[in-house]
Amino acid sequence: MVSGHTYLMHDAAPRPNGEFVRLVPSGEVYLKSRRTRDRFMQVLIGNLRAGLDDAAVAASVRRTGHHELSLDAVDLVGAGEVAARTFGVNRVEWVQPVEFETREQLAKLVAEAARERIIGKKFAVRVRRHGSHDWTSNDAEIDIGALLLDDSAGVDLSNPEVTVTVHVHGERALVVNDAVPGPDGLPLGTQRSVLALLSGGIDSPVAAWMMMRRGCPVDFLHLKLDCSVSDHALVVGDDLVRRWGKGQDSRFHVVDFQDVKDQLQDRLRPGARQVVLKQLMLAAAARVAQRSGTQLLVTGDSLGQVSSQTAAHLAEIDAYVNFPTLRPLVGMTKDEIVTRSRQVGTYELSIRAREVCDLSGGHPVDTRASAATLDRERRKLDDTILDSALGAWESVAASDWAPGVPLTPVSAEPAAVAVL
Repeated sequence: MVSGHTYLMHDAAPRPNGEFVRLVPSGEVYLKSRRTRDRFMQVLIGNLRAGLDDAAVAASVRRTGHHELSLDAVDLVGAGEVAARTFGVNRVEWVQPVEFETREQLAKLVAEAARERIIGKKFAVRVRRHGSHDWTSNDAEIDIGALLLDDSAGVDLSNPEVTVTVHVHGERALVVNDAVPGPDGLPLGTQRSVLALLSGGIDSPVAAWMMMRRGCPVDFLHLKLDCSVSDHALVVGDDLVRRWGKGQDSRFHVVDFQDVKDQLQDRLRPGARQVVLKQLMLAAAARVAQRSGTQLLVTGDSLGQVSSQTAAHLAEIDAYVNFPTLRPLVGMTKDEIVTRSRQVGTYELSIRAREVCDLSGGHPVDTRASAATLDRERRKLDDTILDSALGAWESVAASDWAPGVPLTPVSAEPAAVAVL
């Protein structure tokens, strides 16, 4: 759903030179039917408004034609920064409009607007033209380049230091003064919500972000162990939601899993503990998802990264918990995940966490434990182990959470999630 924030526009005012922020939505939006496209655009506009409201940036959001949006604001930098963290936005451009009647007048006005940026630098001119003119885009590029040449270090069409981009629509042109990429993807809230397992380490926040980028609101589940830092995990989740979750209100769930870990260490063969722990974690997550009305789980598993994430073990984990589970990082290397974590902005927080709880005690770890072996090991545990753990389930809306805020206990009735 679109955020219910009251959106104030009375402080928004145009810049003296008419400069505004131009937003190009994701190309995926325009692959949809007209009805779906319009719905996606309305969700995107609502998320932009919620983000601007949260950042205290007074701005108006306008839909300009079928293929772009614009933001009018006094603080254009702040408005553009909000847009650059809004899913469904492909590109953010700070543009200056100019009105012209002739090609010569267009070239003069664009050169005046762009001159300061190309002084002493190699440049190129790119004109994208819409409408009927008696000249081509290349004609305009040549005219503009000729007027800028003397102040520059020359033209370089292959690798320019500065690209002067101009969008021409009839007798109006938009000169791009600056531009940054957006996160692209689908507007948040256009797909069903998911429940992401959150450790607080590097991988799980990136997995959640990638689902948000596909339009899915994300709730988070942290399974508390003595080898993890639960408050830290929620700090990472909170940071992710604050940066990227505008327009949606996520929820944090915490389940104390320490008794489960203790039983695993006391009763199970060391080599099987890690995989059984992952099976039970996913089973608990399925119960939380079912109780909260979520139909998909998300984990930060990457194929082969650790012993519990081998192809054989992932197959056994999914076979044990018959609940749809998505793994957006499954084909990524650790270096790729770290790079994405830096881009998302969670890396510096995540590296402070102890991401992995090693239950092997230094013993060899199974890499291809069979279903029969895992079943035999699980039977050593109490039958009520998950019911007991879920009895310590707590929850809070992300918008209400802050370090030290108590979570609300949840009544966790036994659920009919199919497990072997």
